[in-house]
Order: sequence, then C-alpha cells, then structure tokens
Amino acid sequence: MNSNSFQASLAGMTSSAAPVDNLLKLTDEAERLPTVKRIPLSLYGTTGFSSGSQDIVHQYKLSIIQKYESEWSFLSGEKESLSALYTEPLIIQKNENGSFENISVDGLFQSHGSMTVILQGGSGSGKSFIAQKIMLDWAYLGNNVHFDSDSDSVSDSVSDSDSDYDFDFEPCLSGHFELFSSTHFTVVFYLRCEELMHISEKINLIELLSYSCSLTSDQILQMLQQLPEEMLFIIDGFDELKLTQDIYEMSAHTRPLQKAPPEVILCGLMRKYIIPESNLLVTTRTENTVNKLLKGRQCFTEIMFTEIMGFSVSQVEKYFQKFIRKEYDCVRANETLFTACSIPVICLIISEMFRVGANVTSGLETTTSIYVDFVSTLLEHHCQGLSQSVPTLLRSLGQLAERGMLEHQVLFNEKGVNETISDLTGSPFMCKFLLKRIIHQETMFRFMHLSFQEFFTALYYVLLDEEESQRKVRELLHTVERGWALSCWSDRDFSVADVEVRHAKLLQPVILFLCGLCKKEWIPSFFEKHNMAVPINTESQIKEWFNQCSQRYQNEHMLFILHCLYELHEKSFVGKILEGLILIDLSNIPLKMTDCWVLKYCLQCCEHIRNLKLHVTSENLEMLQPELYCCKELWLIMDHISDKVVGLISAAGKGKILSKLNIKQTENHESGFCPEITVSVRDEDIMLYFSKSVFRESSLTLTCPSSVVSTINWVKSHNKRTQLHSYQNLDHEENELDRNLRIQSLLMFLKSLSGLKKVCLQVSYQTATLDPEILSLIQACPSLIELELRIIDMDSLMLEESLKESLKQIGWTLTVWRNSVWINPDGKKFTEEELKKEKSRKGESSDSGSCLSLKTESSSAQSSSEYAELFTPELMKRGHEDKHKNTYRFVCPHAGQFRCSLTNLVFVMEGEGEVLYNIVSWDPHVLDGLGQIQPAGPLYNIDCSAGSVSKLHFPHCEMLSGEENKDGLAVAHFTGGNVEIIQPLKVTETHVIIDIRELSNFVLVWIKSKLGFPIRGQVLLFL
Repeated sequence: MNSNSFQASLAGMTSSAAPVDNLLKLTDEAERLPTVKRIPLSLYGTTGFSSGSQDIVHQYKLSIIQKYESEWSFLSGEKESLSALYTEPLIIQKNENGSFENISVDGLFQSHGSMTVILQGGSGSGKSFIAQKIMLDWAYLGNNVHFDSDSDSVSDSVSDSDSDYDFDFEPCLSGHFELFSSTHFTVVFYLRCEELMHISEKINLIELLSYSCSLTSDQILQMLQQLPEEMLFIIDGFDELKLTQDIYEMSAHTRPLQKAPPEVILCGLMRKYIIPESNLLVTTRTENTVNKLLKGRQCFTEIMFTEIMGFSVSQVEKYFQKFIRKEYDCVRANETLFTACSIPVICLIISEMFRVGANVTSGLETTTSIYVDFVSTLLEHHCQGLSQSVPTLLRSLGQLAERGMLEHQVLFNEKGVNETISDLTGSPFMCKFLLKRIIHQETMFRFMHLSFQEFFTALYYVLLDEEESQRKVRELLHTVERGWALSCWSDRDFSVADVEVRHAKLLQPVILFLCGLCKKEWIPSFFEKHNMAVPINTESQIKEWFNQCSQRYQNEHMLFILHCLYELHEKSFVGKILEGLILIDLSNIPLKMTDCWVLKYCLQCCEHIRNLKLHVTSENLEMLQPELYCCKELWLIMDHISDKVVGLISAAGKGKILSKLNIKQTENHESGFCPEITVSVRDEDIMLYFSKSVFRESSLTLTCPSSVVSTINWVKSHNKRTQLHSYQNLDHEENELDRNLRIQSLLMFLKSLSGLKKVCLQVSYQTATLDPEILSLIQACPSLIELELRIIDMDSLMLEESLKESLKQIGWTLTVWRNSVWINPDGKKFTEEELKKEKSRKGESSDSGSCLSLKTESSSAQSSSEYAELFTPELMKRGHEDKHKNTYRFVCPHAGQFRCSLTNLVFVMEGEGEVLYNIVSWDPHVLDGLGQIQPAGPLYNIDCSAGSVSKLHFPHCEMLSGEENKDGLAVAHFTGGNVEIIQPLKVTETHVIIDIRELSNFVLVWIKSKLGFPIRGQVLLFL
C-alpha cells in the first residue's frame, strides 16, 4: 500500500461513526509503508489541508495560545508571557558511542522521515517549559494574534494578505524570539501525562486527543486524515504514566481506535504501534524505562536521545538581565549561588525572592538552603492571621506531598486536598504553594512545582516524632536501594522490575532534601523559633546508609550520593566516605555545571582519591582541574581533548600524587591529540601511551624519564603541527609514499627524546621496509633497551634478512612472535631458543635458519584456552595470620595467552605487564534482586598496572550438552559494589571467555532460568 492509498483510506472517515469502521484497517497497512520524507511546508503550516481543515487548525491554534501563553509569578501573582520568560537551556544529543554534542531546540526535528526525540532532564530543568514553547511557536505561525495580558484573552486579527510573515507577536515582551522547528508540522498535539492519568476508563486515541485539547472527535479525525509524517505528538511527563501489566502485554497490532487505558495508548504511540509515521517528543526525568520501551523500534523511526544540561554561564546572565538586572551582580558575586542558578527552577526561585525584597546574597550554600529560605520568605509575608501553627501547616502540606510521591501522583482532587488540609482557601500561604487548575470541569490542585512536592515530603519526615520519622526514612532508603540493585541487572527487556527502578529514581530528591535539612545551622531563625530540626537518630540513619551504598554503586548512583554529601556539607564525614572508596566512576554521565561544583567540593574534603573516572567537557575540566591533582589515578573521557589537559599531563609526569592519567576522546575531532593518551609513573620512569583509534589498530607506547613530558609539543596550533601529528595520521594515508614519510617523521621525533628506553609501535599494516629507520633509531638512542613493532596484518611484514645480521653486529637480537617483532640487546629473556622450545612443545615446525619463520596462530586458536601458554605464578604471602589474602603474581614477558597452573584462569595479554590476582571472600547475597542468578565459582580480584589484559577466560565445571545451554553462564563484574553482568564472547567446554574494559572483581555466575539441569563436575578447593 502506498502513501496515496493510505490517505485515501483516511479520506473516507468523515463522521464519528465512520472512524470506528475505517481506521481499524490502518495499522497493518501503515506498517508496510515505506518511510516517507517530510515534505517542506509553507510557513502557514497547513499545506495539503482543505479550507475546512484550515479553519479548524486556525481555531485550534488560538485556543492553544490562550491556554499556554500566560504564566504567573510565584510570589507577586503577576501574569507574564511564557515567550518572554523563556530562556533556552543547554541541550546535548547523546550518541551511541558515548559521545555527545550540543543541539538547539530548533535542531531537534531537522531529520527527514519519522522522528522520536527523548528529552531527559531532572526536576526543574525546564522540560515542560520547552514543550509548551514548541507548542506555542506552532500556534503563532500564520496568525496575527494579539494577547491581552490583563484580560487573559486572545483576539484573532488575521490579515487578508497572503503573506505568511504578517503577524504581531504581542506576547513577546522582548520584541523578538525564534520560531522552533515545530513550525514544520501540520498538526501538533500536546499530551500532559499527569492529566491523562486521571482518566479511569478505557479510551481510544481519538478520545484521548479530544480530552487533551479543545477539538471534537470529528475535528481530530479530519486532522488525522493528513499525512502522518507531518504530525507531532508531544508527550510531556512520561514519568507520570502508570506502568501496568497492560503495557507489557501490548500487541504490536494495537489499532488507532482500539480502547485501552491511556498509558497503553501513549506507549503504543511511542512504540510506533499506532500511526508509525508520526513524530514524537517525549519528556522524561528517567531514561532507562523509555530506552527499553523503544527497544527494537529503530526500524520504524529515527530515535534521538537528548538531555537538558541546564543553563550555561551566559544563559544565567541572560535570564537575570531580563527580569532583575540590578540584582544580577549580587548573584554573580556569590559563586555557589550562581552555579546553583544553572538549574532553571532555581533561577526562577531566586528572581522571585529578589522581587519581594528578600535577602538572597548570603547563607545559601546548598539546594535545600535555597528552598528553606524561599519557604521562610513566604511564611514571613503570609503568616498573619493563621488559624493553625506553622508546624501544623507545614505538616499538612508535607503529608499531601508524601502521599503524591508514594502514589505517583502530582495532581490532587479537591476532596483529597480538603481531607488533608483544613481551611485551604483561608490560608494565603497555602494558596501560594498549591495551585488550583480546572481540568474538564473538575477542580484539581498541584504544587507550584514538583521540586516543592519533593521538598515538603522531606520536611514532613523531619516534623514527625522520632520513632515515626525513623520508620519512614528507613522505608524510603530501602525502596531507593532496592531500585538501585534492580537497575544493575543488565537485562535490556522491559519488565515489572522497571516500575521499582523508576519509582526509586523519582524518590531520590526526597533523600537529597533530607540531607540538606540535617544542616541545622542553615535553617533560618524563623524555623528555629518553631523548634523544627532533624531528629539526631534520623541523621545517623542517613549517614550509615551512605557508608554502605557508597561502597556498592557507581555512575548515576554515585553522582547522587555525592550530591547528598554536598547537601550534608560536613567536611569530615565527606572526607571519610571518599577516602574509603577504591573507585569513583562517573564515566557514563556527562557532567552538568552543578555536578562539577558538587564534585569539586567533595574532592576538597579529602587528601586523595584512589581512582576517579569522569566524562567531562573542556569547561568542566577547567572548573575541576585544581582538585583533580589529588587523585592517584585519573581517567577522563572527553568529546574534544583541548590544551586544558596539559597541566594534568605535567602533573602526572611528576608522579607526586597523580601517578596515572588516561584521557580518551570519543570522536576524532580536529585537535592536537590522539584519541587516547595514557601517562603513568613506574620506577621513576613514565610510560606514555597513544592510541589512534578506539579499536587500538594503531598505538604508540614510550618508556622514558619524566623530564620528556616537558619537551613534547602537545598542543596543535592553527599554523603548527604537533610533534605527534605524523603518528596520528599514520593509518589515514592511502598513498604509500606519504605513509613512509610519516613513519620516518615519527622515528625522527623519537630520536629527539632524551633518555628514551622502550618503544612499542602498533600499526594496521606495513607498506615498506623499516630496516634503515630501525637501525638509525637504535644508534641514535643509547638508552634504548627494547623496540617492539606490532603489525595487525602480518602478511604485510617486510623485514630483510640483512637486518638481523646488522643488529647482531651491534649486539642486538630480533625475534618474531605472532604479530609482534621484538628487538632487544643481547642477554634479554626473549631469546630465539626459548621461542623454539615453545614451538616444539606445541608441535609447530621449526626453521633454525630464520626466526622470522615462527608461525602466527589463527584467530580461532586465540579464542581457545587450550592454546594458552602454561605458567606457575609467584605466591606473594602476606603472613600466616592473613593467609586468605595471599596474592598470585605473574610477570608477563610479551603478548599472548597465558594459563595459570593453579587456578586455570587464562589471561589474554596485549603486551608485557605484571598481573596480580587473588581470591577474596564475599557475600553472594549482593546478587539478590538480579533474577535467578547464583555464583558458579570464586570471586577473583584481578589487577594489571600496565592495563595490558584484554580478555579473561574463567574456568567452569558445567557439563554442557548443547549450544542452548551455554547461554546459562555469564560473569558478574563488581566495580565499587556496582554489579554488571557481562555476557560471554564464547563458552567452551572448559572456559567462559569475556572481553574486559577494566579490572576489578569478577565471579562466574549461573543463570538458573536458562540452565535447568543438574550440575555435575569437579570440586575445586581453594585454600
């Protein structure tokens, strides 16, 4: 069925009865349609509409402007234009490779064809504001609209002229604003999830859209007759949807007029079961559940994941210059307050407090202190004539807030509010926080902002008696930690567990505010007068929870813990927590300005951090750099490596505290750096590692004195190449002559490095003999003790027999092993005889005439444990009383596979390195909540300072009867307590093989749901 026949099917639906009969045919036919490119529309936005449809759209736009244009001030009650209030925040687009790039709202829907945009952001980041602004821009297009802010009315004064530019944007107080890309759509529907969740009966798509706007079912049907690729559905507040069993059981053949609960209809739109060619914008606080819902739907729509990062420095200034220009200097002078204002809702709160004359220039160190000060300001202005005490009023608000948080509710009906809060209308203070809305003739209430619902829930727990407070806080902490544990399970399919994971995420801000309320000296005198303070035992309870959770979780959970520690603002406690951590891993999260400020404070609270991993921008790095020197090991992921890292490289070269630095670039931007740089200090020497690609097809490793760092020109200026430029582009050159020139240039650079000891160069293939350059380098560097050349394509290896003879004359030997060539002075342990013995043991042919005849093993052999070289590790005893902490030590001489004779572990090594490993005691209950999983072996702690371990083979004792049974084995990877289930690359009869990115604790696990047969095998006793 082509798009013309699809439109023809829709054209026959002209009555409220016809849709039910005709639209039922559309889903199956629409799924067979090819992707239709979006047709550029005229600025009027109604291309292809009949005159009747154009009139409907025009009136629809007027109703949208009247409904969404005006906003009210929290304190003054003044009505203001949404367009004037709007300041666009910084938004990033997240790519599959982990990189991200800035994107504007106008750039969200520039792609052709069906598009689904996921806009993620925390509470108060401005998601709904952006959604409403997109809706308004579409509504204003092609209409000469006058908005009267005093009468709250919209008048239609559309000119008779055909010019699409003939309109008057009266609401825009600044006189100008841009139209977003929503103007390219014929029809835009705005769906508030919080409102739709109050529909109790089953409805179809037409009824759901009618509920959300001023159009009738017939009018909506007439609009749906247009091309679906010209429609945009805005689903605002995905987190308010109730994830019921109906969603899990939803059929891919759900039809447009099939009745279902609202959440099922909305998820059907998102999954492209309904109107698959349409476009969607979905706002959400949590991303994981959305990801799972959209799994496998990329063939129906292009999916873009974006995140609101908050206001940049210039955007904060722009916001304040609009409203409180005189007070901006006061905010800018307070660096803590200014950083907090990168969160849009904080900007709004601060500007509101300035308007009523509050003092907001001192004492505001944390997010909680800002909210406390705001509530205190309102109490001071509206406490006259209160019929109840202040604690009673706040307790009532908190009780309502807690009910909404636990029941997943942001809108409250009038009856429920009156049952909790007495004399609501007679309390101006209450009316400031609870805003009344009329939704389909029903009076509803909501907090002025979701963040205040979270704050009052925390305050409610504080105002309870000691025993009740502890009980509720204990339940809160348990719920959140259970959600964290479930989120560590790597199952990518949507499941019931996601309900708990999401619920835990949404409750986290309550814990954060509780931490802030523990800081008693920051609670204003007005609060102290009413004896409101956190019970001592509750504070201890929270601190103990952090002690435990900080050892177990990383990335987003660790970042949340750091924010809570900042709210506590107790330096000794923060330092104690951080110094007890082996690793702080935030590498999966692009850090916002507030995240960096929190991390900066936490790093200042401790003398040193053992291991820190971050995903940062150049601006983040500039903010954090002074504190990063206290890290022993630092791992940075950057989308663009700039000269901001030079100071860190120099510090790592000195090796005082920072002794290992790894910098990775996610994409190959035009900078003066390789995509990966590692600087590590060992035995007073430094090792410099450079990799050209994420696949490590080309790499360069140097061992030299630390003084070399200062002699390298790291930064590529506009008119001068960096000294490493020749290496960076080594594999980019298709011309053989150019490649050889670059190799010569690189070796010339290496000759200039004083004290150079070791060189390892890996390239994809060789195009010309390197004999002259190799001899020249050896003769020019008397300190050189090892030169290794790795060539991935060994068929391209070209070394003349004369090179071996020339090396022999100057006291050097040449050996080839697999894809590596070693050149060393005589007396090194990598001798030809040893390699011959190894060949003989494996039954390989030997050619005494040339060491170049060593056979390169096939890739299939490399993935099999039986080909590994056997070794017996050195036992490093720690004393009789500590025998369970004995550690095995293996010093690997070169790349290859090596099997431990004591444990049967196999290490796949990319090069030389020292491997330390031992068996540690652990509590298998940490696997609880991850499904039917049980340990199938001991827990190994593995470390390699050189980072040269690329794969691990874990021995198992399962009797595998077929390929299907091999799916039941996996490896659990523990990093700082966080559990990751790693699926094997291969399962053989003896080993489970995995690829690794980092080393720590590993245990083989058995997935009972997949291996349902009796276990038969040997018992391995580890003493």
